[in-house]
Amino acid sequence: MDWEKVQILNCHTAVVGAGAAGLNAADELRKAGLDVLLLSDDLSGGTSRNAGSDKQTYYKLSLSGDSPDSVGRLARAFFAGGSLHGDHAYAMAALSVRCFLKLVQLGVPFPHNEWGEFVGYQTDHDEAQRATSAGPLTSRYMAQALEKSARARGVRMRGGVMLAALLVDERGEMGGLMMLDLENPDRPYLLVNARNVVLCTGGSAYIYENTVFPGEQIGATGAALRAGATANNLCYWQYGLASLGVKWNVSGSYQQAVPCYMDENGEFLPPFFKDRADVFNSVFLKGYQWPFDARKIQGSSRVDLAVQAVRGRGGRTYMDFTQEPQGGVLGSLGNEARQYLENCGAVQQTPIERLEAINPQAVAFYRSRGIDLHKQPLEIAVCAQHSNGGIRVDEWWRTDFKGLYAAGECAGIFGVYRPGGSALNETQVGSLRAAQHIIAHRKESAIAEGEFRTRWARRIEQEISALQAMVDGKESSALQENRRAMDRCAGVLRDVEAMVALKQSIERQLNHPGGARDIREAVLLRDTLHAQRAALSSMICQAGFQGEAGHGFVGTALRETEGHCAEYAFETRGGHTRAVKVRPLPPGGGWFENVWKQYQAGKVFGADGETFPGK
Repeated sequence: MDWEKVQILNCHTAVVGAGAAGLNAADELRKAGLDVLLLSDDLSGGTSRNAGSDKQTYYKLSLSGDSPDSVGRLARAFFAGGSLHGDHAYAMAALSVRCFLKLVQLGVPFPHNEWGEFVGYQTDHDEAQRATSAGPLTSRYMAQALEKSARARGVRMRGGVMLAALLVDERGEMGGLMMLDLENPDRPYLLVNARNVVLCTGGSAYIYENTVFPGEQIGATGAALRAGATANNLCYWQYGLASLGVKWNVSGSYQQAVPCYMDENGEFLPPFFKDRADVFNSVFLKGYQWPFDARKIQGSSRVDLAVQAVRGRGGRTYMDFTQEPQGGVLGSLGNEARQYLENCGAVQQTPIERLEAINPQAVAFYRSRGIDLHKQPLEIAVCAQHSNGGIRVDEWWRTDFKGLYAAGECAGIFGVYRPGGSALNETQVGSLRAAQHIIAHRKESAIAEGEFRTRWARRIEQEISALQAMVDGKESSALQENRRAMDRCAGVLRDVEAMVALKQSIERQLNHPGGARDIREAVLLRDTLHAQRAALSSMICQAGFQGEAGHGFVGTALRETEGHCAEYAFETRGGHTRAVKVRPLPPGGGWFENVWKQYQAGKVFGADGETFPGK
C-alpha cells in the first residue's frame, strides 16, 4: 500500500453530507462534546441549499388556533400514507415540535401572528393545517442556520471530497470511510478513521435524467448498497411537474394562478379533459395535489399525464403565465377555487397578475434566475422530485451495520404517500434520533491510526484497484442511456418487461466494469448502477405484488388504483427484493413517573446496560 498517496483523518463520528440533515446531526453531536467531522463534495451544494418550490413547506404538529391535534394524530397521518413503519411515523410526530422550534431559535424566519402562533396551511396528503413555510428557500435557510450553529460549536468540516466506499468489517461494524479528494490529484484518496458514520447524502439523484435534484447532487446510496446494506421502498418515488431550464418544483401557487399549458401548437390540455371547466379546476387543484397520484388520474394528475404524453411524442411543454387560457378562467372555476382566489385578492384577468397577487416571491425567484414570467413561458416536464425510499433504518435510524446511521432523504423512511413538507421534518428528526443514539452509546475515540492502517490496508488496495480498472479514458454513454431508460420505463409510467430487461442490462454492466474517464466518474457510475439495480428490483417486486400504486402506474391501462400495499414495505439487498409487513404504530405516552425513571436510566435511548451520559 502506497501510503504517500493517501491522507488519513481521525474522528469519533463522521457525517457525510452538508445539507439540513447532515448539519443538524453534526450540530447535535458536537453539542454533546463529541469530535465530529463533516464531509461533503460541496459544502454549498445539494438539495437543501438549491431546491424548493413556490413556498417550500415544513410539516409539523399544529401550533395555532383551536383545531385539535396531537402526536398520535400526526403519527397516524404519517402512517396512513402506507408502507411506512409505525415507529418511524411516531418518532417524526413526537419530535416535530422540538426540531421545528430549534430552527426558529436558530433564526429560520417561519412566520407567526401577533400572538406568536405559527399559523399553518393544509398541504398535500394532510388532514389539518400543519404546514408552514419560510418562502421558496425554506430548506436553504435551514441549512444556513444549522451551518452557522455547527461552526460556532467547532464542528470540523471538509469539502471537495466524494464518498467512494464504506469500510465495514466481517462483523458488520463500521471502521470508517474511503473518500476521493477532488481537489488534490497528487493525494487523491482520503481515509476517515471513525467510530460512527452518519450518511446524510440525499436521495439517489442520478438514477433518472429528468429530475428536480440540483445538477451537482448525485447521492451515495449505491455505496451503502454495495457494502451490503439493505434498501427500503426504493419503488416509491415522488414525481411532479418542474421547470427544466431552472430546476424548480412548479407546485402550489404556480398552479393556483391557473396558467396556460402550451406546446408548439398551442394549448394542449383540453383534449385530455371533458371541458374547459374541468381543465381549469384540475390545474388549480394541482396546487394542493402537486405530486403525481395514481388515485387522481381523472382529476389533477391528468395534467401530468397530458404533459407526459406530449413530451413522449417529442413535443415540448410550457406553462405560460403571460396569456389567459381560452374561455377565461374565473368564470369556470368551482366555488372552492374561486373563494381561494378571492381570499388572496387574485381575481385578475391573467395568470401572471394572479400569481403576483398570491405569491410575488414565486415570480421573483425565476426573475433572479434570469426568467421573467411576465414575458416568457416556462418549459416543464414530469420529473423525479423525491425518493420516498432509501437505506433501511430502524427506530434510531441505524442501518444494518453497527455504527452506521442514515438520515434525510437517503434514509428509507417514507412509503407510498407522505404529507408535503414531511421530508424537511424528517431531516431534523432522523438526524436528531441518530445523534441521540450515538451520544447515549458513546465509546472511546476511533482506533489508533497505526491500527487503522494495518486493519484496512488490503481492503483499501482492493478498492483502489477496482476503481482504476473501471477507468479506460473513454467517454461512456452507458450512464446517460441508463438514466433515460429509467425515465421511459421506471418513472411515473412503468413497464414491467422493460424494467426487467433494463435490470438485466445493468447487472451485465456491473459484472463487466469499465467505461469511465477518471476515478470520479468510476465512483459515480458504480454507485449509480447499484442504485438503479436496487430501485428496479423493488419496482418489479412491487408491481408483481400489487400493480399500480401511488406515484407510478404499471401497464397501459390508465385507471384509478383501488388501493396500495399499505401493510408492506419492500426491502432490497443484493438486487433481490422481498415484501415485509410494516411495524405497527407504538402506543406512545406513558405514566410520567415510569418514563422519568427510564429516562434517568438511559433506557429511553435503547441503552443496553450503558448509562446515559446526560444523567
